[in-house]
Amino acid sequence: MTTHTTNSSSALTAQVLADARVGTFTGLVTTKVGFEKGKGADKKRYGDDTVHTVIFTGFNYGRLVARSLEALKDVTDAQIVAKETKGRFTEADVALARAELVESFEKTLAGTNESTTDDVFEPLVVDGETVKGARVYRCKRVSGVDGECHCRDCTGNDKAPKDGTVYLTGLQIWSKVLVPAVNGSGPEVNSSAKTLAKDALRGVCPVRKFVQYRLEKGGNWSLHAGGTAALEATDKGFLVTDSILDVIERSA
Repeated sequence: MTTHTTNSSSALTAQVLADARVGTFTGLVTTKVGFEKGKGADKKRYGDDTVHTVIFTGFNYGRLVARSLEALKDVTDAQIVAKETKGRFTEADVALARAELVESFEKTLAGTNESTTDDVFEPLVVDGETVKGARVYRCKRVSGVDGECHCRDCTGNDKAPKDGTVYLTGLQIWSKVLVPAVNGSGPEVNSSAKTLAKDALRGVCPVRKFVQYRLEKGGNWSLHAGGTAALEATDKGFLVTDSILDVIERSA
């Protein structure tokens, strides 16, 4: 058996992703991490559904952002407010949110939008080649990066990410909940009006399809790439439609 070199803690996961063609369907069945709410005996975990999702990897993120910037021009502040049935924000909130979102998209396209996670992720590499659509979480102590590390080994938090874990990124094309979270989706987050308005604006942009999943070695998940993913998805009810192909073609 051929031995492959990789910066991931799981050579098998890395190789499956490396063998998949650039711009392919990847099927994933996984249990979401979710989040905890409450204290002591009342602490509960919410949002940890087990899902089957189909992701398109190998797309051009810059093109996705550019298309999102254009999409913002096609919707007015009044139209966004009209979709908000709970009256949680105003047109003034939407205007502020739009300005910040446009600035963020423009910085991304200019290469000046620094992410708060840039120092803990690096591209997935297999045999010296970068694998598109995947990145690896690194412990700051191991990688030698300055600052406080929030990985599992450094914090003792069993829900925190572990050094060497692969994160799969892509466009979510289809998703189905296989096993709902025991405690449901949880209480509604108390967000500011501007944040809610920004979420609503993102909802009309292609970037809304961008997702990321943690593929921890030994975790409760299964991965299928390429033709296998298409077969698995079809068996569970997923069909490729013209609208899905349009999203893929515009993002490739």
